[in-house]
Amino acid sequence: MLNLEYFKLYLIDRKLGILYRIFQVFIITYIVVFKIIKDRLYLKTDPPLHGAIRFSIQEPKVLTNPSYCSENSTPSTVPSSCEEEKLPCVYWGSNEIQYTTEGTGLAFFTTRASVTQYPPGTCNFLTASSPEDACIFNPKTTPSELIMNKSFIADIENYTVMIEHSVGSSDGSILLTNINMEGQFLSADGKTVVKSWTSASRYETNPNADGDIITIKEILDAAGADLNACSFAPGADKDAHESNRSSGIVIVIVLEYENVPFKDNVYSYKYYPQIIVGAEYKATESIYNADGSFTIKDRHGIRLVIEQYGKISSFHFLTLLVNLTAALALFKFATYPIELLMLWISFKKNSITNDDINDME
Repeated sequence: MLNLEYFKLYLIDRKLGILYRIFQVFIITYIVVFKIIKDRLYLKTDPPLHGAIRFSIQEPKVLTNPSYCSENSTPSTVPSSCEEEKLPCVYWGSNEIQYTTEGTGLAFFTTRASVTQYPPGTCNFLTASSPEDACIFNPKTTPSELIMNKSFIADIENYTVMIEHSVGSSDGSILLTNINMEGQFLSADGKTVVKSWTSASRYETNPNADGDIITIKEILDAAGADLNACSFAPGADKDAHESNRSSGIVIVIVLEYENVPFKDNVYSYKYYPQIIVGAEYKATESIYNADGSFTIKDRHGIRLVIEQYGKISSFHFLTLLVNLTAALALFKFATYPIELLMLWISFKKNSITNDDINDME
């Protein structure tokens, strides 16, 4: 049986020896740099435990008169393009614009609304026990009064949104809120940083802020959404050149957590927004008034959905030891090709030498 170690020790070809060492250095560099450090094999990784997410919105200090606002209460002409769609505008406060939705990680901001009032006696939901008493509000058949025509919410792009979120590890050893982490809001390409936050920058912007503050325009631009663009939703009125501002849109934001490299128990996160092309969103708000009348608010707007994702890791010596052992086994396996090459060349040299000796004899 051939002994590889014998040939490695006594092989006198310097070029092969240098090639062997270079090959070893290359493999060690790959293991240490690209596997242990870059892939962070020294960390114990768990999927993030989803925490609470809260949205809040605030109106700008100074409101403007946007170009999409019409002076007429009921525009009679059909716009020639979606960019030219105009409706009367209303100036709503933050509490009126943000419509409450169930579930964490969800938000809805109104961009277009209309309000209809149904007089007392139209419906009594406490005694609706027969088909004749049904509480069905149909503007075509049920007597009603339109108290606000279809209207855009003025200056909605300049409203600011504050996002608060928390995350933890599955074993409960790590519990963090975003004010304790560094964060970035990226564009739809996943590369361009639209906005970033640190503890210092948050304090500078607003010492009382509990989350990340960003304007609606920045969110729209990052997601590649344009409220003035044509809506591709199936329910949009294509003949009237209905825009996204009128039909509503849906933006999904992936919130990814990760460890800051070379810093133990320091974490960061990134927002990855993306518009869902062809999706619209609306909500109907029903208000029962004290006099027995009903007020129905038909809302269309921006639906935000945040999905938490990523890895929560912490240094773990046993994890490092296991991965290092596996990497060293890979190192031993990777040196076999060069050893076989050295063995083959050694045999070839020995064969040539013996042939020369036989010729001389």
